[in-house]
Amino acid sequence: MGRVTADVHSDVAAARRRAGLTQKRLGELVGVSRQTVVEIEAGGYNPSTAVALRMAVVLETPVGELFALADGEVADLRARRDDE
Repeated sequence: MGRVTADVHSDVAAARRRAGLTQKRLGELVGVSRQTVVEIEAGGYNPSTAVALRMAVVLETPVGELFALADGEVADLRARRDDE
């Protein structure tokens, strides 16, 4: 099977701003670098499950609100499931 990638939509930046945190401070609290936070917010990096869960706790936001698959991918996955 080939490599699977997902188009993940991130609302980390909005949640971080609501929490009044800088990218640097969020990174410190979560245990990643500021640059990693920048890349997550820009959509250039999908965090590990552990990092995503830590961000959800720090930002007091459900992980499903911080990270979600793009609508097109959700529809594609459902179509594939229904075809079987």
